[in-house]
Amino acid sequence: MVRKIALLIGVGDYGAGLKSLRCPVNGVEAMRSVLSCPDIGGFDQVVTLVNPDVGEMRSRISEVFAQLTKKDLIFFYFTGHGIKDMTGEFYLTTAQSELFESGRPNAGKAVEAHFLRRELSNARAERKVVVLDCCFGAAFADGFLSMDDSSVDVEAHLGGKGWCVLTASTSTRYALEQEGEALSVYTRYLVEGMKTGGAAPDGQDFISAQNLHEYVKAQVEVAAPAMQPAIFNSQQGYEIIISKVQLNNEQRYRKQVQKKIRNGTIGPAGFAVLGQWQQRLGLSPEKARAIEDEILQPYRERQKHLALYTRALEAEKSVAYPLDEVAVQDLKDLQRLLSLRDEDIGAVEKRVLGEKVLSKKSPSSEKISSAKPSSVKPSSAKPSSQSPAARSSQPVSVSSALPIADSETVSQPAMAQSYVHPSRIKAKSFARPKTTVMQFKTVKVNARGEIKKQLRGEATTFTENLGNGVSLDMVRIPGGRFVMGAAKGEPEANENEYPQREVVVPGFWMGRCVVTQAQWKALMGPKAIGAQQSGNSLSATPPFEQPLKKPQQPIENIFWTDAVAFCQQLSLQTGRDYQLPSNAQWEYACRAGSTTPFHFGETLTPELANYNGNYTYGQGTKGLYRETTTEVGSFSPNAFGLYDMHGNVWEWCLDGWQTHAKALSLDATIRGLASKKKALRGGSWFYLPSNCRSAYRMTYPFHNRTDDRGFRIICLEPTL
Repeated sequence: MVRKIALLIGVGDYGAGLKSLRCPVNGVEAMRSVLSCPDIGGFDQVVTLVNPDVGEMRSRISEVFAQLTKKDLIFFYFTGHGIKDMTGEFYLTTAQSELFESGRPNAGKAVEAHFLRRELSNARAERKVVVLDCCFGAAFADGFLSMDDSSVDVEAHLGGKGWCVLTASTSTRYALEQEGEALSVYTRYLVEGMKTGGAAPDGQDFISAQNLHEYVKAQVEVAAPAMQPAIFNSQQGYEIIISKVQLNNEQRYRKQVQKKIRNGTIGPAGFAVLGQWQQRLGLSPEKARAIEDEILQPYRERQKHLALYTRALEAEKSVAYPLDEVAVQDLKDLQRLLSLRDEDIGAVEKRVLGEKVLSKKSPSSEKISSAKPSSVKPSSAKPSSQSPAARSSQPVSVSSALPIADSETVSQPAMAQSYVHPSRIKAKSFARPKTTVMQFKTVKVNARGEIKKQLRGEATTFTENLGNGVSLDMVRIPGGRFVMGAAKGEPEANENEYPQREVVVPGFWMGRCVVTQAQWKALMGPKAIGAQQSGNSLSATPPFEQPLKKPQQPIENIFWTDAVAFCQQLSLQTGRDYQLPSNAQWEYACRAGSTTPFHFGETLTPELANYNGNYTYGQGTKGLYRETTTEVGSFSPNAFGLYDMHGNVWEWCLDGWQTHAKALSLDATIRGLASKKKALRGGSWFYLPSNCRSAYRMTYPFHNRTDDRGFRIICLEPTL
């Protein structure tokens, strides 16, 4: 039996130091009403908990989660204060929660996120949705990234599998109540999106976790833009179906109203069109006006907030100008309470004061990196007079940045004719990302591909926020030496993999997985970066320009220059130095200290990687041939914590190459960059296991692409 179970917790009463909230009690009731409705949520069981103490909250969480079976869907909703202690630990508050006089939370009277994560991990349900309407909600997802069960079957009528976390705001924003409103801003639109069916795309009769997030985010960005709702997902968590939609004429009219909004209002022609729809759908004028007012409400709220801020600023200016420190701080407090961004009030300040002064952040308001990326000049190193054989006995240090000296006339973005990473990043301050330690398990196999050992590992990571709730994890790759190329006698090795050579690689950061479709869209948008060429004609629209259907699978059909453009855009956005890995960096990261053909061992099986399982390597066995890409992170990582280094998609490298020996010298590498072809590493779902070996490399024209070519990025910031 498949069940849908919800646990809804609201906390509005607190101990010393925490402000009481009026909305959580209402929020729990509103969510209960919509989830338990047979025509909307259709949940079999909805458990509510209002203002519980610590023991009651922990007990009920354990009780509800313990009853879950594999096929169940669990929906956990919390609304109230979220707090963090000095170590960064995130807590859900209870009715007993309090702050000491020092401002530190009393951890014994709150429920730590670790407890909730552990209970969710132990729960057998294959679909888990967590909704946090509180400050610092994003901090909860940081430790929730590995809660996957890739063995479960998917019931089509319940959508995806895995987990999904929706939060009212990022950890640096505020999830606020608004004066005169019974519900918090975030919960109001959660309920509205499900109750009215507004969160369902046109023609769709259900609402998934991603549908709901996108609807709420669009509404909140207007009503309270500083909140920035976020979504975190694993496996197919985006696709988990939360509620259904019973299409009626009111909902059809709602869709038409949403289409006619321009710059926060509806124009005369738009109202004329809506009048025709009102008559066609048989709605009364009163009902039509009520729907219009409801949809326009967030836009009107934003204008009301901007007007209030404007009046306050004008009043302060009339009292004294320039403004004193007290007035400036009061205005910043008002900005926060109204949930207005710096960008929102910039125009107001310019109009009232004649200059933008208050919206500038002070140096103490956030962590600032004083290091400014410098321009990288082409190396002037001269070719060595030593022979390749003589040079092969000496370690080679891999340069961290190499220029492109491409003299070809093939069409490519102008940015790819200069440095592969931006040679100039605008001189401004960027916040240093917070690093965390990721724990994982990797495996080693015997000559037949059977797992003989499971090993625990850990890696230092940080996360880049790409926008729209999408992030990208980077893993610290420690510097070291390794022997590059195929070992003597390695089965099916190619001539270009010899001779072996010891290489010194400075430390760097590398993407935990290849770049996904969701990450590409979040950073680059749906537009094409390049166009595939076939003679003088352009091919059909590449897959990544189509609607996003497989967000957690690799982006493919990517030019080398498209991958370069992604790196440059991310560098400009973050102030950090992103680029594609060199051949040496890629192989060093792939091997992760191993010397065998694969980082898993002597052979590869389809249980370890995604490749053409109709073929074998060494003593390995045949297996499943999936004939397409799989979601990133579906298999065990290597000892550095990197996923899918063998198979799934080929990965573009920064450089091209001639022969293995020549490509190791700096001057030869620069010449390789000038080649019309670039290196691809790692193999793919379409290729043989021998092509997935750590030492295997293939070159490909950088202005061509196919459905098994992707990329992974590195960051050259050793001080993070």
